[in-house]
Amino acid sequence: RKSDDNLRFISFNNTLHDILDDYRQGEKTYTLGLNDHADWTEDEWRILRNGFRLPKGNLSNMNVKPGDRLLTWKGRLSKGRTIPPTSYDLTKMVVSGTTVPLVLSIKDQGRCGSCYAFAFISLLEFQYAIQLKKSASLSEQQMVDCSYNDGGCNGGYFTNTFDYFKNNNYQVNGAPYYPYRAVQGNCGFRSNAAGGVIFGRLGYWNAVTNSATAAANIQQALVNYGVIYVGIYVGSDTDKRISSIFDNYKTGIIQISECLTSVEQLNHAVVIVGYGVDSTTGLPYWKVRNTWGTSWGEGGYFKIQRGVNMCGIETEGFFIARPA
Repeated sequence: RKSDDNLRFISFNNTLHDILDDYRQGEKTYTLGLNDHADWTEDEWRILRNGFRLPKGNLSNMNVKPGDRLLTWKGRLSKGRTIPPTSYDLTKMVVSGTTVPLVLSIKDQGRCGSCYAFAFISLLEFQYAIQLKKSASLSEQQMVDCSYNDGGCNGGYFTNTFDYFKNNNYQVNGAPYYPYRAVQGNCGFRSNAAGGVIFGRLGYWNAVTNSATAAANIQQALVNYGVIYVGIYVGSDTDKRISSIFDNYKTGIIQISECLTSVEQLNHAVVIVGYGVDSTTGLPYWKVRNTWGTSWGEGGYFKIQRGVNMCGIETEGFFIARPA
């Protein structure tokens, strides 16, 4: 017990040192601060930095091909005809004609590399809200336990998770019935469970069709189809400065000139929920939903520079929609 307390104390001191060291380097577009993970060890953080894993094989295998007509959450057919506004925030919106929020409250993946499951479920919860005009927290644990081509608490990838969801006849249990445990177990899905949801046929699409127009592609898809699943690079054991920025982010816009961007280097799955332009710095940004609890960042969200593929966030962007 004493050794564990000592380890926590050392980890906390290291975190505090990293925050102060970043502060001494001069003014930034972001601010770091302490959160509930301040005493986490490097081994614990390593788990969270390996939740986004590329599958083997062809990454361009999309269920919905470019040009297919999709039904937007507003009930209109859209093929890029909607002009995106200058700012947009789905966390402040409700389903038309109701008080139902389009984005549920922040969740916490704990000490499990399951960010891919949380990001995927965020897309399904959005679909649930717009199709049924009510809210439901759905089961990330089902994806951790049952998505056979993903790695449980050792990471996963959107297309693998969607393949499981599709082969499971687009069914997912509610979180109250199949609660999150932050550890992989045997698949406990029940098709007749209370709180179970059958979505009917859904498709997915990678919004990024060209790297040169990636930000505009994601922006358009966000407005037309809703929340976007993306991967980002959040540092590594050998990339301490970037790790510290993401581990200890408190507020502001993440802007890191040396951040890695290739799809092979992405290691964390998150969901884009909005965008805007900062009134102080003039920087365009994405508003992103994380799954590290509400003590982290801006109540669980963060902002990151938009339009420059910062930390790989514009490398690809998946959304789910109902074919027309």
